[in-house]
Amino acid sequence: MAKSPVVTGISPKEGPPGTRVTIRGEYLGINPNDLSSLIICDCECMLSAEWKSPNKIIARSGPGKGRGDIILVTKSGGVGTSTVQFRGYHETIGPLKESAVWVEEAPLNWGRQNSSVTIFQLDDPLGLSVEGDEKFPENELTELFPDGSGDLLSENFEPAWFLLEHHHGTSFDDLRVGLSYLKRKVDSQNEGQLSFLKDNVGSVMEQLDTLFTLKQNYEADFERNNETLFRVEEAINRTF
Repeated sequence: MAKSPVVTGISPKEGPPGTRVTIRGEYLGINPNDLSSLIICDCECMLSAEWKSPNKIIARSGPGKGRGDIILVTKSGGVGTSTVQFRGYHETIGPLKESAVWVEEAPLNWGRQNSSVTIFQLDDPLGLSVEGDEKFPENELTELFPDGSGDLLSENFEPAWFLLEHHHGTSFDDLRVGLSYLKRKVDSQNEGQLSFLKDNVGSVMEQLDTLFTLKQNYEADFERNNETLFRVEEAINRTF
């Protein structure tokens, strides 16, 4: 029997469902037919697995969330082991991302947003420029916040991650100025929403009246149909 598969490297190390993952290691099967199962973050990903060589496989991640091992099972070597882990997360769909479901619109936030058409770089929410060219090590951020993210649109957004990633060289006084700027920006958005409601209160009331009328008509139709059904049932019972 051949040696068990050993996964020693993956690229990338994290991503949403459907991420194309390159898996490297040793004894990863002798041919494509030798593969029996490929599990990434407790999700079976065998259908997307592409065997390239005994040292390389390409697959797409499943819907698993959090950190998990990459376990490969081959007919020749059995169940393998993994020295690395993949981190799966679910992205929050924004206004620039394609989605099969309806997405509530929200104000655009700062950050690099992927789109099937183009990529936008929006302003810093603190109104500050990034100080220095040296980036904070990503592996240290992952160790400090294993379940967090610096993406403002992520459900696992971690403010400390964002500040270390983009403003680790910014002075405390500048950060205080940026906080004041962000508060003013949020207040202006809230005022804009309130003024919109005030300007369109007539239309809102008309829509509410229409919904109320529809509800009344529905209830009346429901009662009439029930009464007709009851009469038909009585007539049928009298025939027996």
